[in-house]
Amino acid sequence: MFKTTKDIDNLLKKHEVYREGCLNLIASENYSSEKVRSYLGCDFSNRYGCYSTEDPSDREYTGNKYIYEFEMETQALVKDIFKAKYADLRPIGGHMAGMSVVLALLEPGDLVIEVHLKDWGHGLVGPMCQIRQFDETINVEYMKFDENRAVDTESLIKQAKELNPKLVILGGSGTLFPEPIKELRKVADEQGFLIAYDASHVTGLIASGVFPNPLEEGADVMFGSTHKSFPGPQGGFVVSNNKELITKIGNTLSPSLVTSHHLNRLPALAASILEMKNFGPDYGKQIIKNSKALAKALDERGFKVLGKGKGFTESHLILVDMGEHIDFAPAKYLEKAKILCSDDFSGGSPEVRIGTPEVTRRGMKEEQMEEIAEFFKRLIIDKEDIELVAKDVEALNRQFLGLEYAF
Repeated sequence: MFKTTKDIDNLLKKHEVYREGCLNLIASENYSSEKVRSYLGCDFSNRYGCYSTEDPSDREYTGNKYIYEFEMETQALVKDIFKAKYADLRPIGGHMAGMSVVLALLEPGDLVIEVHLKDWGHGLVGPMCQIRQFDETINVEYMKFDENRAVDTESLIKQAKELNPKLVILGGSGTLFPEPIKELRKVADEQGFLIAYDASHVTGLIASGVFPNPLEEGADVMFGSTHKSFPGPQGGFVVSNNKELITKIGNTLSPSLVTSHHLNRLPALAASILEMKNFGPDYGKQIIKNSKALAKALDERGFKVLGKGKGFTESHLILVDMGEHIDFAPAKYLEKAKILCSDDFSGGSPEVRIGTPEVTRRGMKEEQMEEIAEFFKRLIIDKEDIELVAKDVEALNRQFLGLEYAF
């Protein structure tokens, strides 16, 4: 139990020293600049900004004269960088943003098609249906993927025509390649269903201009988080070019899911968007270069890297099936060697997700991807002593404690 603030400081310091020695390849994490982080301690952290969707100036709490102005300015930045007419920044996370879309756009008995957990979906509607009230009102089916871990476009179109869904949600936590929004748009217009895109993982790539913008491709709504490939504070958002939809979503979001929407993240979000406007294209291009280089290096060392037939990846992450070499989930084992990454969420196979956002921000390039691939080989294939590899991992990581593509 903490007795003084010094105890808190000491434990935080231990965390910082520990993480400085770890190679962070968690695709859902990033490292924000000191400028972005500094805003999280502003006065907004103790304030409320509750408002109705139709009129954000109509506040439930007083004292919001400049908070309102700040929200509108930040909304303008979000709309600009994602090419959207409307934005709602009140979700405090990407999952909440997705829930607001699902609950707003569906009627009882409607069907949703989404990505299953086993295919690295975010598990949005499926897990919601573990709650009895949702299970009795929402129906869910799952889209298929091909041998390269890309959405099977032909199968999805056939599925949509046969099942007549109300909503199709593309995107997930293992997105390797752009998804068939354009192809699905024609069917959606014919069938009358809506297309939502879960951009949580590729938000930074969309903002950088190195990944297709779902709204420009034909999605009705895009939602996501601001702390994965996007190097901002933790939080969520919803954007759309359809006023009716964004109004429904906003009215569902608040007050049923959130009232106090953690205002202190908005100055930090604004600053991170300005960073992306300045450095985003170079940052995004290097992320893709690093992902491709690491995938190729792992493939050359005997690993089964998924998506090989399509060039492994066009995003910030790669997926590796390690089942030929191990029979256990690898993430905890790799953590002992100070390599941080994610297991297959479904638990179905010894598959690992490796991401490049943070190491890219820290300054690593293609040369370091070769070194990283060698670490994996030494641990998983060669079965080297884990402590010896851990020392080399830490030595590499401590060479890259700076920050690029940032103020």
